[in-house]
Amino acid sequence: MKTSLKIALLLGVVTFVAGAGLGYAQMEGPQPPDGPMQGLGSSHPGRTDRLLRSFDLNHDGRITQAEMNNTIGARFSAATHRAPGMTLEQFLAVRADEFRQHNADMFKSLDWNGDGRLSLAEFASPQRVRFITLDRHGTGFASCAAGSGERGTSRGGLSGMCADNDLNRDGTVSRAELDSAIAKRFAQATGGGSAMTASQFAQSEQRRFADVNTRTFRRLDQNRDGKLTVQEFGGSELALFSRLDKNKDRVLAANEISRQGQRNTKRRRYD
Repeated sequence: MKTSLKIALLLGVVTFVAGAGLGYAQMEGPQPPDGPMQGLGSSHPGRTDRLLRSFDLNHDGRITQAEMNNTIGARFSAATHRAPGMTLEQFLAVRADEFRQHNADMFKSLDWNGDGRLSLAEFASPQRVRFITLDRHGTGFASCAAGSGERGTSRGGLSGMCADNDLNRDGTVSRAELDSAIAKRFAQATGGGSAMTASQFAQSEQRRFADVNTRTFRRLDQNRDGKLTVQEFGGSELALFSRLDKNKDRVLAANEISRQGQRNTKRRRYD
């Protein structure tokens, strides 16, 4: 494969990975379903469609504050069986479908040549790109210290990367550690094979699901009572709504969502 084509494909993967989920990295609350690919940014051209699909209840091409409140409330009520608090087990169940869809979409975007399998290079590409972004000065090390991540990256995403790849627990991730950790995850998922199937990819990520989402649950549980209120559960989506609603009319038109996404993409590109 020619170098220029590889670069173009890599940029396409990074754009998708950065956008997985509903702009999660901009939110104060839940992160996207985590895994080795998590926490790479926030915006993606499809975010408008995802938000409208999730919250535009009357299909009029916009999202009102009431529609978002009603959707969040309905999800919470269904998960808790109308109880006032959501347990960790209920939260994991809510996240499960989201997680599976995220994995399926991720696999397709990582599979550059469309052969239905991932090579080590395909599997590793977004993680290596993210490392380069974190290693802002080209030292070969990415710091795990608070505030050291790239602009637009959540602290939750950075801590997840460090938990995965800081093998000697010295507070930094070296390129050698990253490559070693990626190769180990790949070998574990494939049973030592040279390519990873979609099923192996899903199983590899699923093994991480409970641990990562438990950390998310604890971040959301602001009063530390072991349960989420509906406000804690929906806080990130509501915060995103508030940021996108620039004119404060309690309505998000599609152009408000897409313009914000475009600005974030340009800002990250030139930072």
